[in-house]
Amino acid sequence: MRKLAKFLLVVIAAALFSKPAYSAGMQTQLEKTHFKIEARGNEVEISRGNQLVARILPPEFFDTSTPKKEESFTKDIPFIENQTIPWRFEKSEPSDIMFLTEGKNRILKLDFHTINVFYKITSPYISLKDEYQSATLQFDYKVDYKTSNRKEENINLEISILNQSKAKVLSLAEKIKLSPGWGTFKTSFSLPVDAKYITFEISQTDTGIQTAQFRNFRASFIKPSRYTFLLRRVEKYNNLIEQEFENDYQKVTRKIFLSSSEDVINIEETLKAKIDHQVFKEYSLVVFESKPLFILKRDYSLSKFTNPVYVTDSLSDFYLKLESCSIGYASNYDSIETYNLKNKADVYLFFSNSEDIKYFLIGKNKEHIWTTTQLFRKGFEKSFAYSIFPSDFVYAIKSRAPDGRKGILVFSNHSDSNMISIIKAVMFGTTDTKDSSYMKKGFAGYNIPVTWGFFYKSTKGIPGFDNPEYKSLIESIAKKGMEVVLHTASPVAKENTPELIQKALEATSYLKLDDWIDHSISDGTRCGDLKSEGAIKTSKNYTFDLFLKHGYKYCWSYLDMKLSHLNMLEPSQTNKHPQIFFKNYNFGEGDSLYQWNSVRYRNLLTMLTKSELEKFVYENGVCIIHDYFAHPMQKNKFFITKNKNVYISPQFDYSLRLVAYFSSKKLLWVPTVKQFIDYELALKNVIISPIDKSTLLVDNKNTFDIRGFTFILPQNGQKKRIITNLVPGINIITLPM
Repeated sequence: MRKLAKFLLVVIAAALFSKPAYSAGMQTQLEKTHFKIEARGNEVEISRGNQLVARILPPEFFDTSTPKKEESFTKDIPFIENQTIPWRFEKSEPSDIMFLTEGKNRILKLDFHTINVFYKITSPYISLKDEYQSATLQFDYKVDYKTSNRKEENINLEISILNQSKAKVLSLAEKIKLSPGWGTFKTSFSLPVDAKYITFEISQTDTGIQTAQFRNFRASFIKPSRYTFLLRRVEKYNNLIEQEFENDYQKVTRKIFLSSSEDVINIEETLKAKIDHQVFKEYSLVVFESKPLFILKRDYSLSKFTNPVYVTDSLSDFYLKLESCSIGYASNYDSIETYNLKNKADVYLFFSNSEDIKYFLIGKNKEHIWTTTQLFRKGFEKSFAYSIFPSDFVYAIKSRAPDGRKGILVFSNHSDSNMISIIKAVMFGTTDTKDSSYMKKGFAGYNIPVTWGFFYKSTKGIPGFDNPEYKSLIESIAKKGMEVVLHTASPVAKENTPELIQKALEATSYLKLDDWIDHSISDGTRCGDLKSEGAIKTSKNYTFDLFLKHGYKYCWSYLDMKLSHLNMLEPSQTNKHPQIFFKNYNFGEGDSLYQWNSVRYRNLLTMLTKSELEKFVYENGVCIIHDYFAHPMQKNKFFITKNKNVYISPQFDYSLRLVAYFSSKKLLWVPTVKQFIDYELALKNVIISPIDKSTLLVDNKNTFDIRGFTFILPQNGQKKRIITNLVPGINIITLPM
């Protein structure tokens, strides 16, 4: 009833606020053409006058949990085939290329003789004659060095996906860590709908390589099982069409509502799981009969749509302007993909897009374990919404940051080998209480919130919460508005048993913690950490129920993005779907925790400069920084020692002062991880429906006010901001024309 009431409110609001299309005294003015909606079988057609504008198609559901044999194929990619070499090789000279006959030309060996080594090998095109939804690539590799004392090195891998005309539509980059002897690399990735060819290249630049060997290249392609949604019911009530689709796994109810002014079409879809099931991809598709003109990028700029595909993310508003109309105000979709198809546009609104929110943990042999499916349990229910409206409507974006601020910068500290004196220096400026800078510098001195990780158990000289001085320090940090979180229970991974984790959660419960950062499981140690075996119910190390019992909401994903800039949204990568935080229902039993990603920089101070922060603000960026501010190895970087006291380093002090300055000018929002995700989740519960050219119906489904709620109007290259407070329930917002 609440959802139907919302549609009725739109009717009332539209009647109150809509303007007449033409004056009664101007009989010669042409009558305005309005939208019409009509059910055609299991589709709905949208038209204006005699022109077909768009078609809303039935939902699509793909499952890969039990793929049929004929729905996938595997292709070996040998180096020599039919006595020819289809691969391309670029290398330093002099060097030799050998194809070893073991396994019938399966091994490529590059033998280098100089100390300046470069190589790049590029595969032939792999042609896709059918439409596949996902692929895996696997090969073996081995690199030998001229000297045994080697630093950690990587092999670079780039996978390129091309369309029918061999134009690149997607590029995926990986870095492969080297280990002694032969290693095996395997990765999975999703394929865009227009993928017709795949090629990949492997490269490395190093001064000490002697030989590089590769073998057994193999690519597998999967056609997930398609489960058709049958139209069970369709009803039309004047300006409302209601459809009900169903298969063995799910039921989708779709309401398509035409406003009383006939200028706006609002679509609301509700998905409900009938049984536990795995989903590979699930989406609603709208096919527009005109070409896309402008797309809203993740930096809030309205840009000409020139790329073959554009992918948005769950933190960014979606807006697409076409010749005949616009689509926007999309809420709660995991992601949205838009394809530029000559004079048409396909818009895929994903209920589940789990190749972008992959489940992740550390395996017993140090490998990362992924899945491309999402588990939806019986009773799972979620609602989604979007609107279609004339192109001349003023478009308003929900800002990711409150109070008119632009960039969002979050600091997270992973305790590791931290020391009490260093914590005091980076938090308060110095350990010397008599120094004039005491309590005037550092995170606390500059009033910069930080998510601060700490251990529960002291081990091998590393202080934990069982150390009275350390405990008192953590409590004082929390009182100053910092978010303190357990960085697991013990610095030693194998000690993180369910018993110790339970003890840690209970001992810190009075701090009302609801965030968690795993530590030191990348060597494959089996323990109760969430990215080890803590979320596996059949394991003796299962702890997930403890986190739910203690009210935990968030945890670090154990994933760091590799960036050379601050903005995790990467607005220039229009075909990439960045994920900052996500709720993955494969993770644990019952309810789930939101997991957040981060960025670990080699030298953070080179990122916190005036020019980098200005660029970050201009892009309306988001960044969660992962670093070790109180680690002894950070001496002369984050802290210095002088006269038996510890001080924040001049360089780090300058960086924090810059951040504080940008924050004081309301250019940056610097929240903790919890504050950031709490606010973004509140925004997801704000549903916007346009009424007319300048009026919005804003439904705040939260039970609390959202103070500092900010609209952005991207007009004429400017991003005007409107700040307001949203009360729970219906808010009517009038926008400036």
